[in-house]
Amino acid sequence: MIMNKTAAGILLLTLMATGAACSSEPKASTSSPAPTAATTTAPQATAAAQTQDAINLKGYIAARIAQEKADFLFAEAKSKDGKLILNPVAADSKDKAVKFLTSYYDATMADKVATHYLTDQKADNAIVTNTQPFFPTNLLATKKEDITYDAANTKDQVSFTTKDGVTFTTKKVNDTFVLAEAVKK
Repeated sequence: MIMNKTAAGILLLTLMATGAACSSEPKASTSSPAPTAATTTAPQATAAAQTQDAINLKGYIAARIAQEKADFLFAEAKSKDGKLILNPVAADSKDKAVKFLTSYYDATMADKVATHYLTDQKADNAIVTNTQPFFPTNLLATKKEDITYDAANTKDQVSFTTKDGVTFTTKKVNDTFVLAEAVKK
C-alpha cells in the first residue's frame, strides 16, 4: 500500500513537471503577426498626448485656484461699515499678503496682484482693498470646455485662452503649477 502511494506520488510529480515544461515552450502563432515598430509606437504617442492633456488640466486648475485665493484675500472680508478689507490671514501687511500668494502665483505676479488690490486707506485697523478686479476675466465662471490650450505647452508651462480672449500662463515651480500671467489680447 505504501508502494502504491509512492508510485502515485511519483506519477503525479512527473505529470506536473511534464505539464509545466509543455506550457513554457513557445507556441507558434498563426493568428496574428508579431508587433512591429509602427504598432508599438502608436500607443506610446497616445499616452504622451494624454499626459499633456493631464498637464494642461493641472495648469488650468492652478490658474482657477490662484484667482480664487486672490478673491479670498482681497474680496471676502469686510469692515463694520461694509468696505472690502484685506483678509486677516495676511495680518494687515503687504509682505504677508505676497507671501500667502506665492503659493499660487510666481513672485512677480504675486507682488503685482497685491499692489493692485491694496490701498492706502484703512477701516477697522485693516487695509481697504480695491474693488476693481485685477483679472481681465473671471476664470472661476469658465468651464474647461470654454478654453483653448496652446499647442506649444510643455510639462513645465501651460498657456490657455478663454473664449473672451484672455490668455493665462502657468508655470511649474517646485513641482506645482503657479499663475505667472493673465493678459487680455
